[in-house]
Parts: sequence; C-alpha cells; structure tokens
Amino acid sequence: MFSSALVALDLAPAERPIVDCLPELRRWGVQRVVLTHVVQVGYMQGAALAYEKDYVDWLEKLAQPLRDAGLEVVVSVRASGLVADEILNAATEHSADLIVIGSRGHNLVSKLFLGSVARSVIHQTTLPLLLEWVEPTAAGTQQTCEAVCKQTLHHVLLATDLSTQATAAENAAIHLAGGAEQVDCLYVMEAEDSGAKPISSTAAQAALAALVQRIEAAGNHGNSVLLQGKASREIARYAREQDASLIVVGKRGQNPLASLLIGSTAANLCEIAGRPVLMVP
Repeated sequence: MFSSALVALDLAPAERPIVDCLPELRRWGVQRVVLTHVVQVGYMQGAALAYEKDYVDWLEKLAQPLRDAGLEVVVSVRASGLVADEILNAATEHSADLIVIGSRGHNLVSKLFLGSVARSVIHQTTLPLLLEWVEPTAAGTQQTCEAVCKQTLHHVLLATDLSTQATAAENAAIHLAGGAEQVDCLYVMEAEDSGAKPISSTAAQAALAALVQRIEAAGNHGNSVLLQGKASREIARYAREQDASLIVVGKRGQNPLASLLIGSTAANLCEIAGRPVLMVP
C-alpha cells in the first residue's frame, strides 16, 4: 500500500529528528523516499533562491544515512510562493503514495502547535499523510527537540467512526497490521447533538468485532474499544493512556457541519495527539 513517501522539510531544528524516523517506514513497505524542500518565493524571500545548491547539499547530507539504511532516496529543491501547494505538486510528480510532514514549524513556543504549512497540506492532501510529532526536549528550546516516532507499529490505534468515509483508514490499518504487534479498533459514541450519525452500541460492537476479525486474519492481535464522549479528546486520551505508537484516522468525517476537506476529529487529533497520526482520505 505504501512504497514511496514524500517528506517535506524546512530548516527548523525539528527536521533532524523527523529524518531519523524515516528508516522505520521500511516496516510499512516504503522503499523510496523523496526529501523535498520548498523555497518560499515572495517579498524579501527571493534571495533564498541563490542558495539552491546549499539546500541540495543539505538534503544530500540528510539522505546518506537513509541510503545506508537501505532506502532509495531522491532529493528535490523547489521554489514557490505557495509552499503547501508545491509540496502537493511534488508528491504528484514523484508518484508518492504517502506524504510525511512534521508537527511543528519554526515556532516551538506552543505545545499544541501545527505550522501553517503543515496545516495547509493536511487540509488539501488527497494522499495519506503521516504527521510526525516533534516535541521540545526538557530544555524546551528550538535547538533541542526530538521526534515521537520510535516503533510506530508497536501499538497501532485505529480510530474509526464506522462510516463509509472511514473505510480507507480501516483498510490502511489492516494493511499495517501484518507488521504491527497490536492493533486496537476504537469507536467513540458522541452526543446526539454532535452532528454525527447515531449508531447503537450493539451495532458499533458488531462492526468493531468484524474489524478485529480482519486484523486477526492478517495475523495480528486486535482489540475492540467502545468509548463515550468527544471523539478527538477520547481518542487522544486513550492513545496516551495505552501508549499507542500510531493513530490511524480517516480524513473526512461524517458530520455534515465539518469541513468538506477534513473532518473535525481528524483536524483536532493533528493538534493534540502527541504521537504520530496517519490520516487517510
């Protein structure tokens, strides 16, 4: 399902730990990685184009350990006034089937922070997107940060609303189940005024049991989990308490009041998860 990943990088300190996470994607089936940096062209920014060779050299330096780990690596430096759009264009041109982007941009002031470029890519992408979560270290400075990405397939949490919009995310989790150690299938029953289509606990339990059967057929151990409350908050809480290594969620929710491009649950999770999130359109 995943063979080629486009990784969007800027010059923030968070980029090194994100790159260090990439060899883990071999367990997902990824064989080829495209390291991409987009130079933003605009007022007071055009001079950066003069340093294109420096950017290429920087990406090549990051690429070598990945090649040593057995990945095929391509580097790509591009220029655009619309960075997020150019990242998506690069993914198309390089035939990527997965986009990888970091949870933080240049500003590490807030714990609950997505850079504007990351947020835009998340909203626009039609490809599965892996959001790598990067935290400041104890020092809490821009020069000291680390990724939360070790052993992403150790304990996978599939968060599903059991709608047809979640089918692709469910299939992705089952695909990854072959290399995972445990996969939990979680459904959160929300209040009737949330806008989500109501489903009885009996129907939810039956649907979760069917997903667990598919996971076990893939040769793995699965659990079904039924909770009540606000979906994004309960998913993040469960993931934290159970130390889930990866959350898999559908991009589009069933709530008709939510964004047409991204469901409110997926959007909120990207802000508060505290761990890698695989968002699947």
